Amino acid sequence: MTGNNMMPPVPRDHDEASFSEMVPLGSRKIKLWKSPLFIFGIVTAIATVALFGLMRELLNAQTLGAARSAFGQLSMVVTFYILLMTVVAMLIYSRSDRRIWYLAFPAFVLWLLLGTPLGAPYFIIFRKILPGGPGMLNAHDFPTVFVGMFFAAGLMEELMKATPILIASALTVWGAKLRQSLPPVVYDTIRVRGPLDAVLMALGSGAAFVFIETWGQYVPNIVNEVLKGSGGKEVLGAFGVGLMLLLPRVFNALAGHIGYAIVFAYFIGLAVIRPKGMFKLLAIGWVTAATLHALWNSIAHIEPLLQYVIAVLTVIAMIACVLKAREIETSIFGRGTADTGGSIVVGTPGAGPMPPRPSYVPPPMGAAPPPAAPAWTPAGPLNPIGSPPQAAAPPPPPPPQAAAPGWSPAGPLNPVGAQPQAAPASPQSPTQPVPQTMSNVPQALQVAGMNMPLSPGARLDLGTVASLAGRGAGIVGEVTVHPRNPGVIGLKNLGSGIWYVRMRDNSVQPVEPNKNVRLVPGTAIDFGGGILGTVTG
Repeated sequence: MTGNNMMPPVPRDHDEASFSEMVPLGSRKIKLWKSPLFIFGIVTAIATVALFGLMRELLNAQTLGAARSAFGQLSMVVTFYILLMTVVAMLIYSRSDRRIWYLAFPAFVLWLLLGTPLGAPYFIIFRKILPGGPGMLNAHDFPTVFVGMFFAAGLMEELMKATPILIASALTVWGAKLRQSLPPVVYDTIRVRGPLDAVLMALGSGAAFVFIETWGQYVPNIVNEVLKGSGGKEVLGAFGVGLMLLLPRVFNALAGHIGYAIVFAYFIGLAVIRPKGMFKLLAIGWVTAATLHALWNSIAHIEPLLQYVIAVLTVIAMIACVLKAREIETSIFGRGTADTGGSIVVGTPGAGPMPPRPSYVPPPMGAAPPPAAPAWTPAGPLNPIGSPPQAAAPPPPPPPQAAAPGWSPAGPLNPVGAQPQAAPASPQSPTQPVPQTMSNVPQALQVAGMNMPLSPGARLDLGTVASLAGRGAGIVGEVTVHPRNPGVIGLKNLGSGIWYVRMRDNSVQPVEPNKNVRLVPGTAIDFGGGILGTVTG
């Protein structure tokens, strides 16, 4: 470089590998820690090394106590590894923005219920007061066993797994004020935003239930039975039988405890966003999950092969709930990613793109506006379908005989040069009547006495609202249009704080930064700091 003359950069030789290509770990264009494969690979590496070591320890054990300890650790690693891989696979498939630690809260609550006296009320109510005692569970006829299993296993265990989800949902619906007293990270970890969040919590509680029940109860019990029957001589045989029981119980998690929990959880999450039918939705989810659970435990009294049917039905119900939760997450909340495998239908095949929102087309310059159809009545929120014709708005006056020279339209509401008394009472209709939709009605956001028009693409900055005296600084939103339905508008949070929206059905939805909320008249938005807004129109 001499003076102001700078040598141009030397172009890269693409025939030669770059440093980041030869050392991928040093590349700035990949995020190793965010890859789902990273979790799978690291856990697999740790688990296999641990299993090799525990196998040697088990084979070299000199006492029964040492062998039991080694087998207990080995079975724990196997159980944990299979369940973790199941959870990770489902978490990836859900395409949620939640991280794996979101499952820690439900898993911890399940441990409290099954590992401490906190779970005693469940057993007292469902296995002593209600018909779920040992007498019914050990019967030999299907009806008796089914009823016993419905109460003792179905209703009780599904309620236990749903307890953390119900707690989180209650905090979301009725405890929104907690966000002011809890750190945002803590509050976000224990709330349910919708069905997909509830499904993910069910993953955590269902996996925790399988782990505690299998590793802590069923496997030790069968090992003790074999050792007792053989007089303590068949040590390795007892451990082998324990593994033979462990593997199918853990592999069956998706068609068993996790599947039942997801079905119930989906309806819990649905009740969060649709509180009008809350108790009906909760009852449907609880009874459905409990019935599938009870059938699995009792159907073998009719025919063991029918267990295949129940397992398949459970998986089908679970997948349907997960897919619908994903569809709700994407279409309503704008979170998650679109489906690329065809399992979520985003349009009718062969129907083509959705038609655009009807809009008024002014007549050509110098031409008289076409008369409206005399019997047409708008069918929108201002005039419901089926209203009597005499209640409809009067048709626009007949067009003048000749347009004024030089007349040109200035918009659908008021042409330039038109006399005020001659202006139509409502926007003139196109040649073919178009039903009026909600999106045709002007909407505005009312904040601190100021009406801010909600026009697609408009940016709303509450920092410019003088009556807020600067309290609205940093609260910015952008009016967006639904990608597949141009008749639906939303508001995107461009700030750094979380908004809370109360919909017309009285449900409360959080709107995180860079997320959207659908706007309809009557929607109330809490922007934080005591700033409230209402959608009018």
